[in-house]
Amino acid sequence: MADTQSRLARRFRLQHAFTAGYSPLYARLFGIIADWLVEKDGGDPLIKWLTEAATRRSTFDVTLLLLAGLHRDILAGCPDVAALAEYYPTVGGTRSCQDEEIALCLRQALASRQEALTAFLRTARVQTNESARGICWLLPLCYPGWQAVHLVELGAGAGLNLVADQRRYCLACGDPESSDTVELGYGTSPQFSVNSEGVFEPPPVTSCPEIRTRTGADIAPVHLKERSDELYLASFVWGDQPERLDRLYQGVAAIQRISGSGAPVLLHQVDLPDQLPSFLEDKIAPLDNAPVVVFNTYLRTYLRDKGDSLQRHLSFWALKRVQPVLWLQWEPVRDGVQPPDPGWIAWTADLWDHGSHHHWHLAWTHPHGNRIQWLPDWHAWTKYWQMNSR
Repeated sequence: MADTQSRLARRFRLQHAFTAGYSPLYARLFGIIADWLVEKDGGDPLIKWLTEAATRRSTFDVTLLLLAGLHRDILAGCPDVAALAEYYPTVGGTRSCQDEEIALCLRQALASRQEALTAFLRTARVQTNESARGICWLLPLCYPGWQAVHLVELGAGAGLNLVADQRRYCLACGDPESSDTVELGYGTSPQFSVNSEGVFEPPPVTSCPEIRTRTGADIAPVHLKERSDELYLASFVWGDQPERLDRLYQGVAAIQRISGSGAPVLLHQVDLPDQLPSFLEDKIAPLDNAPVVVFNTYLRTYLRDKGDSLQRHLSFWALKRVQPVLWLQWEPVRDGVQPPDPGWIAWTADLWDHGSHHHWHLAWTHPHGNRIQWLPDWHAWTKYWQMNSR
């Protein structure tokens, strides 16, 4: 237990550092819990409970699940967390997170909700389906000149990013004050504002190819049949970012809007990475009348092998296809390369076409997709399609 406590303390401290300056409320909460784990011994009942409840889960998952469990109760209006809710703008809270009383409110909320939080920590799956991440596939598809594609998401959650074309993204290129912008998606207003820096090659068109199918794979897909499903998704939005909560609900509405179309979101329960080969053969291989675009965003961290086998499985399958297969990823790097800021992830692209394989590291991006730093491979990507556009 002592070892678990020290590992939890380190992980909560890392989350505190990551959220500082971006989510003041969660930075404060992560920091308070990290302090408790460092300062209090195992005799403290709250610390004893947390370390026991955290067993058999990764410490990274525990940090996110604990605050998501609390946020779920707050969004549901649970009276046991009413005092803490006063600090959460997602439910209209206005108290400053720098208020000294927040630590007491947090402790009371955790103590009163131990049973429910224990169940959440042990059974819930972290939902990282941040709906701003749809630009991961939407922007690159403006370059190849394909008329139609089959869209596949690995780690789809509820499939919110499978409908990115139904949203609206405003990408500012270079100086945030510049008027040089690119707007993507068929939404009626800019729902996502993205700032970028570095040399950006704008797309020849901003219209999306026809999406013939939208298929998602997830170990525990969220089918959005009940209000409780929406609440579960919403709980993973940080409590001082009501605008992200609004965008999540807009994504839910987009899924519902196309549910009766020719290309609704179809979700399949798939235990990645082991069941990826059978999923590709059974569900995707029959889709042979257009290129296949596979994408995943912040998935690999949660897989048993950190996603190392995804490349092998997907490459083996893609090399057998008649049509092009494009794989787009937003994932943490594990090869020693340092991102420009802590926690940033790599935007990469792999293309298999007629027996050849190409790889590009397009950019670095914040995990929530609001900031991007372009890399030289972005120019190489655009140059490739200028020569090979169809």
